[in-house]
Amino acid sequence: MTQPDRIEALLAEREARNLQILAAVLFWGALAMIGLIGLETAFGRGTPLGEIIPWLVSSTIVAAVFYELLRRRLWTSGVGLAIALMGGCFVGEYMFAFHRLFEAENLPLAVLTKMPGATMGLGAVATMSLALRPIYVVIVGSGSILALATVYLLALMDPRSQVVLSGLESILGPAVDSVRVMAEILFLVTGTVAVAFATAVARATTRDAARLQHTADEIGRYFSPNVAAGLLQGDRGVLLPGGREQDIVVLFSDLTGFTRLAAGLPAQEVLAVLSDYQERMVAAIFREGGTLDKFIGDGIMATFGTPEPLPDAADRALRAARGMMAALDQLNRERAAKGLAPLAQRIGIHAGPAIVGSIGTSQRLEFTAIGDTVNVASRIEGACKRSGQAAMVSAAVVERLCAPAMLTPLGPMQLDGQAEPIRLFAPA
Repeated sequence: MTQPDRIEALLAEREARNLQILAAVLFWGALAMIGLIGLETAFGRGTPLGEIIPWLVSSTIVAAVFYELLRRRLWTSGVGLAIALMGGCFVGEYMFAFHRLFEAENLPLAVLTKMPGATMGLGAVATMSLALRPIYVVIVGSGSILALATVYLLALMDPRSQVVLSGLESILGPAVDSVRVMAEILFLVTGTVAVAFATAVARATTRDAARLQHTADEIGRYFSPNVAAGLLQGDRGVLLPGGREQDIVVLFSDLTGFTRLAAGLPAQEVLAVLSDYQERMVAAIFREGGTLDKFIGDGIMATFGTPEPLPDAADRALRAARGMMAALDQLNRERAAKGLAPLAQRIGIHAGPAIVGSIGTSQRLEFTAIGDTVNVASRIEGACKRSGQAAMVSAAVVERLCAPAMLTPLGPMQLDGQAEPIRLFAPA
């Protein structure tokens, strides 16, 4: 799926969720009105709203159907248009229900112009803005405006009506205040335009948010969560070239004999095995707040206490190593069930000062750590091969542990490129 398609899909999902809310509001609102009318009827009081009972019942049923369609994400645009049309008819249905009542009671139709039609219409317009489509707002507003204009014309055609410009006559009796009615229509027109514009802005803002979310998701595919967060928040320590010296813990892992294992497999199958392994290992690293520095073939380099220093970085690295070994055990059980050969890995962890930051040129930067601490961690991982250990950590890591850990001392070991032996431990 391309970026524009994905953004439109995210926007459509939010629109469907909001329409679902509107359908729920329509359902419960109509049901509440039916309950109110039934309650008043039960007490023998009666109500003119009883004239709209058929409309309320049908609205309840239709709203329930709409809600279910939206919940299943079926015909979202069609349902949204139907809800907008229902909203556009709301003011007209409500006022003409009273029209039928007034005819039965032989009341002047001028009374209709005194109802809060503009307020109801603007309420419907504002509610429809949740759908994030300006056209829906325009449909609801146009229907409400048409209803008000029609009521005004009907009132003028009634021979009992009197046209006035102000005064008590506009509030009482058969008088029609033309200024008031025109002001209400103008108020509703202005409100509809304003809400439609605000809805268009909200839709554009939502699209920008969806685009930002898509960008964040894409960044997350290439960077660790903590580095991605720094990029999105504009952290100068992550964005600017250069670095600073800080105390970190470095973890290296490598698949043992993977080159030999992959020699007889098709390229796609090799990639599938490697991706499955790396996904599980990276999950264990991220779970402990580690930063994925890079993939090195079938190897992984991760750091802890980056970009920002952490007092328990050593504990996190040790827990990540144990999580990686547990994840590999689970992967090997799954491979054994399929009749596949098991995988083996080596893990080396060391702690100390390193230069941490965005290294490279202005055109291409890579957030990484460099220094002797990184080199020693890599040498410890390589030394696992001759020691027969699946994982080894240096004394520097043990000294930085905040919590006791079960470790087996292995004694000093000479590492390639190091002048002095380094005391190593194996996780129990």
